[in-house]
Amino acid sequence: MSTIQNHTVPITTGDLMHVHGAFGAQVDYTVRLTVRLADPVDPALLRQALDETQKRYPYFSVSLQAGEQAFFYAPNERPIALLETDAPAALNCEASNGHVWAVCWKEDRVHLDFFHGVTDGTGMYRVLATLLHHYCSGRYGAVEPEGIWTLETPILPAETVDPQDTLTPPTAYVPPAPPLREAFTLETDGGLTPSAPTIWDLEIPEEALVRFSSAHDASPGTLISLLMAQAIDALYPQREKDIISAYVINARPMLGAMETHHNCLGMALLTYDHRVKAMPFDRQCTVYRGMTFAQSDADRVRRDMAANAEQLRAVAQSDTTREEKKQLLGPPFRGGDGYVSFLVSYTGKWKHPTVGEKIREFWTHPPNTFSLMVEIAAVNGKIFLSIQQRFREDTVRESFLRQLERHGIPYALKCTMESDIAHMAEPGI
Repeated sequence: MSTIQNHTVPITTGDLMHVHGAFGAQVDYTVRLTVRLADPVDPALLRQALDETQKRYPYFSVSLQAGEQAFFYAPNERPIALLETDAPAALNCEASNGHVWAVCWKEDRVHLDFFHGVTDGTGMYRVLATLLHHYCSGRYGAVEPEGIWTLETPILPAETVDPQDTLTPPTAYVPPAPPLREAFTLETDGGLTPSAPTIWDLEIPEEALVRFSSAHDASPGTLISLLMAQAIDALYPQREKDIISAYVINARPMLGAMETHHNCLGMALLTYDHRVKAMPFDRQCTVYRGMTFAQSDADRVRRDMAANAEQLRAVAQSDTTREEKKQLLGPPFRGGDGYVSFLVSYTGKWKHPTVGEKIREFWTHPPNTFSLMVEIAAVNGKIFLSIQQRFREDTVRESFLRQLERHGIPYALKCTMESDIAHMAEPGI
């Protein structure tokens, strides 16, 4: 983000769809990261750590506001709200001091509620790491930063640069991508009953999952994608459409923008069809990894994101109202409907072991943007899966558990609940 003369901050290219599209689709586009700590929370130390974290990320001290032609951010110098509750925060309103993120706590639990329009999972992980670093340093004595951006870490100009603002398509002719194929969808093709989103939280020993995935040429993310596809296939073996899952890609390395806080995401589409089903299991794992590698190719990611960025910039620069932008971007924001059976997201293993030793559980609860979603977190020797669905029946999740049992992967069902993500208030003029 860069501040302009009237002190407002425009929505950048990489965030445009995530903001205008989310409100156009009428989705609370927020994420809740929850950690259970080794000891009960000390609220005074957490308040101090939150103040230090807010100073480290000044570009996140903003309120979302509405103009005639677009949403924009306005600097917000009020403190980030710290609320003693397990209930989700209400963002961008008085309850959160007008901020687009907040921290809640209760007993040994800390919840980070964040608007996805201002950053993605990588950005949220950075904020959480900073918060926990400063908190643990106050609670247990000085903690080594281990790559965490702390209050002492210089704020780099690259943190606020959106690479998609200047990303342009290649000059050489590139054949257009083939149209997306319709996927098997659980609410329509599977006949499941639409409902408000619910979540199952599963804990798996990391050593068991990594040992199994390594032995079968898989990564944790591609393995979970394959097992969920097999779970759906077991319920609907006679379907006419293929099971197609989306696997989220962090595009920062491909765009040479490791420090950016803006949304910087791509997707690999993984197809489970009759040819894959006929293969031995380890070959299926290899195929899924291969599809992920091919679609993570830097040239391919840059090309696809450049084409998308060009279309988004055309919308941003057009003489359309804010409401018209919402209507334009709402349908593509929901673009996975009918073309993606489910989504899997894995931001990666927690990279800061000293802080990680104080984390007993780590859950990622996503926005309600896909029919079925699996969010993966890993810390302190454990894998944490949050399986969210927006249909009533539990047959798919139960089938997934049977796949884990079939392959001898132990698990514990820790919690079943309704979605607890924050409400993000849409600003008016």
